[in-house]
Amino acid sequence: MPKVTAFTAGRRNGTTETLTKIALEAIAAMGIDVELIRLNECDLHPCSACGNGPCHSKGPAACIWKDDGAWLNEKFLDSDGYILAAPVWSLSPCGIVTDFRDRVFGPKMDMAMWEMNGGSPEWAKGRRKQRPGGLICAGGALSEHWTSLGMPTLYTTTFSAQTNVVDNLNLYACGDAGEVFLRPEVVRRAKYLGQNVGHAVLNPQIDWENRWLGSDNDGEACPGCHLSLVIAKPNRNYVECAVCGRKGYISLDENGKMKFNWPVDNQNRLTMMGKFDHAREINLHGEIRSQQGGPEIDEQVKKYRQMEQWTVKAPSRTKKKAEKKED
Repeated sequence: MPKVTAFTAGRRNGTTETLTKIALEAIAAMGIDVELIRLNECDLHPCSACGNGPCHSKGPAACIWKDDGAWLNEKFLDSDGYILAAPVWSLSPCGIVTDFRDRVFGPKMDMAMWEMNGGSPEWAKGRRKQRPGGLICAGGALSEHWTSLGMPTLYTTTFSAQTNVVDNLNLYACGDAGEVFLRPEVVRRAKYLGQNVGHAVLNPQIDWENRWLGSDNDGEACPGCHLSLVIAKPNRNYVECAVCGRKGYISLDENGKMKFNWPVDNQNRLTMMGKFDHAREINLHGEIRSQQGGPEIDEQVKKYRQMEQWTVKAPSRTKKKAEKKED
């Protein structure tokens, strides 16, 4: 039986969890196995940025942090579809989302790197697949003015493992779970998101990259990620989507209102070719660094590595050091 795993980053039985359960209820009705994991109830340490550390070569179980990170990675790899739901706090989701992204996904799960290096690593146990996914974001602010970085941040969890987002629900003006049920259109929208993810899971023969099953009536600018967070710079005739990287060329309609033309771009970050582009950049950068390196560069690196006179140690680290001396 196919399985959809949902990860929630909000309060137990809060707004985002309630919306997730509505979506999962619809998915379960389609004959799909579902699971819900509360990230705030997991022991998940922030990534220590080991570089090409043991998690890259030996898998998440080899991480220096013996917490729930490896278990969460297994839950994702065992799934056929993915939902992530989170509340918005200071313009963006709560911090557990970025810890989850960095520990569970990141470079070790990069599908383009896997392909370029002969296939999935042994620790993945043949579970390489492009999963369809859905994203849910909820904030209490009365407009998107205070929730603008919520959904874009959730998208960053989908890049490395090539989760193809087929629908998202970006909700605001909803302070608690009870308010969800005062808005029947929101309940219906969460149900539809679940059905859309379920449909994609049940039809793996379809390439879900660049396919969208969500509403087209939200008035968002980018047709790729269906968001409106764009980068505009002087002396350009286009904007760049901050999420997927597509270019939208600017023009004005007969009423002087701005509109965009978005050519098809398979190099954007939501596609595998976009991941290949990035992987080649990383490899090229490594080659240039190795060619330009030398004793002078190494001495400069050594100088700043040893420069510790201004570093202030955290009290917990000082305490641990003292305890080790006592032992």
